[in-house]
Amino acid sequence: MATAKNTDITATAKELAADVQTRVKTAAAKGTELASEVGEFNKANVDAVVESGKILFAGMQDMGREQVETGKTVVETVTEDVKKMTSVKSPTELMQMQGELARRNFDAVVSYGSKRTEAWVKLYNEAFAPISNRVSVAAEKVSKAA
Repeated sequence: MATAKNTDITATAKELAADVQTRVKTAAAKGTELASEVGEFNKANVDAVVESGKILFAGMQDMGREQVETGKTVVETVTEDVKKMTSVKSPTELMQMQGELARRNFDAVVSYGSKRTEAWVKLYNEAFAPISNRVSVAAEKVSKAA
C-alpha cells in the first residue's frame, strides 16, 4: 500500500506541476501580448502628439505670414492717410476726414479681431484633433475592459 500512496502523490505532484507550468505559460503569453498592445498604444499616442505639433506649427507659420501681410497693408494705409491729411484745406475738412478714418479703422480692427479669433479656433481644433482621437480610442479601450 505504501507504493500505491507514493504513486498517487507522485501523479498528483506531476499533474500539479503540469497545471502550474500551463498557467505560467498562459500568463506569460498574455503578459507579452499586453506589453505589445501597450507599446503600440503608446506609440500611437506619441505619433498623435507629433502630428498635433506639426499642424500647430504649420498653422502658426501661416498666421505669422498673414500678420506680416497685414502689417504691410496697415503701413500703406497709414501712409496714404497721412498724405490725405496733409492736403486738408480747412478744419471742417480735417474733422470730417478724421471721422471717416476713425470709422474705417474701427471697422478694420473689429474685422481683423474676428478673423484672428476664427483662425485660432480653427487651428486649435485642427491641431488637437489627433490627440482627441487618441483620447476616444483610450476611452473605448477602457469601456471594453470594464
